[in-house]
Amino acid sequence: MPYTTKIVEVGPDAGDFLEQDMAITFAGNAPEELRPYCFLVEAATLNGDIAVGQVVRIDEQVWDITAVGEVAQQNLANLGHVTLVFDGEAAPRMPGAIHVAGTYDAPALALGAQLVFGDDK
Repeated sequence: MPYTTKIVEVGPDAGDFLEQDMAITFAGNAPEELRPYCFLVEAATLNGDIAVGQVVRIDEQVWDITAVGEVAQQNLANLGHVTLVFDGEAAPRMPGAIHVAGTYDAPALALGAQLVFGDDK
C-alpha cells in the first residue's frame, strides 16, 4: 500500500469542492486560504509509485485511478497534498491531480475515513 492515511479534520467548506467532484487533501499544513476547503490527513510515507490501473480506497469504497498529474505523487509524498477528481478522465486537468472513477453516488470522505492511495485492485 503506497500511501495510507486517515482524515483528521474536514474544512467547513470542503463540501464546496465535492459538489464539483473534487477533494483537496493536505497533511496538516495547508495554506490558510485553502484550509477551509481541505480534507486534512495524517502525514504518511509514500511506499512505491502511484499509477493508472491502481486504486484509491476511501474506507470501503474503491475508486479506479484513471490519470495521475505530473507532480501529484511528489506532492502527496512531501505534503500529503493531492486534488482528487472524481470524473474518470484519462488526462489530468492539473499537475497535482489524481483522477478516479467509481460507481458511487459520492465519495465517503468524512472525519476518520481511511484513505489508501495507489493500492492494487
